[in-house]
Amino acid sequence: MKDTGHRACVEAALNHEVTDRTPVNNFALVTAARSAGVTVDSARWDPKVSAKVSVDYAMRTESDFIKPILDSQVPFLDLGMNVKFPEDDYGSVHGGIVETQEQIDDLALFDPYAAAECPNFTKVFVDSLEETSRILEEDLHICGLSWGPITTAGYVMGVENMIMNTFVDPDIVKSLVAKIAGFVSDMQRRMIDAGATVMWMADPTSSEDLISPDMFAEYSFDHIKRVVSDVKAMDSSIPAFVHICGNTLDIIKQLPATGADCLSFDHAVDPAKAKANAGRDISIMGNIDPVAQMWRGTPDSIRSESFRIIDAAGQEGGFILAPGCETPIMSPDENVLALGRAGREYWTR
Repeated sequence: MKDTGHRACVEAALNHEVTDRTPVNNFALVTAARSAGVTVDSARWDPKVSAKVSVDYAMRTESDFIKPILDSQVPFLDLGMNVKFPEDDYGSVHGGIVETQEQIDDLALFDPYAAAECPNFTKVFVDSLEETSRILEEDLHICGLSWGPITTAGYVMGVENMIMNTFVDPDIVKSLVAKIAGFVSDMQRRMIDAGATVMWMADPTSSEDLISPDMFAEYSFDHIKRVVSDVKAMDSSIPAFVHICGNTLDIIKQLPATGADCLSFDHAVDPAKAKANAGRDISIMGNIDPVAQMWRGTPDSIRSESFRIIDAAGQEGGFILAPGCETPIMSPDENVLALGRAGREYWTR
């Protein structure tokens, strides 16, 4: 694997250093399969295909990151949950599996290191990361992938039931999220062993659009902190990225104390305000509108929007350019390439 400066550029951004370019994350998963002309289903279950299409796509779009795990819902299949996998889209989880404290106590969470307990997680996550690490020729960061503790708990209980229980029976929610946090840590550590060089954790249920900042502090903060701590104890060089959808302006102020290195923030958040709240305590990543720009925009509009966001949030380091959420599956390659190049072109105008 050649050191071509991808990881060094990211490290500089995380250290709030200004260099000759802004690092870029194309924030693409299944989009790579569509771009390669294969169905999501054919790539989802074949580690060699998912690794190849992801590596090719990251290189073609000039990203500093690669995400070879194409479906975050697969682990729920190994938990015995009802998950539907369409041919050309993400899986969807139907219904929770716990309601009572007794069911939480009895909930069997698989050991990510025991392949016999989690054959689907092993194939889609572990094997894809190992294959990506094997074939990747340049030093792009390889992202692991998991939902955050409260988001995973929401799938297991049903997010509406869980949110309702924060008012009706808060102890049961706290019990479930605490149990799930260790499970998320175990999956993240297994992915690092398989070749992930970045801890990537998406936690949309932590959004201020769903829970208040006080509820974040009560139900989510400690568990994000635990996952980050567990990963850092395993390998302190692994950057910890947390993505939270929607409004995160007040949450940004809490996140540095979790030990996370970077918050990936949504396009709905003003980048200048996000930067002001982050200061030098945490780096931020974002936040181009994935639908209006990545999917429906043009290379020129994406370049202009990228420059505007770097103006607002990337002048003093501590910033990575990316869509505000995942790049939609139908996004044209030329739009994603325009994003990748904008991180360089901004500084050479």
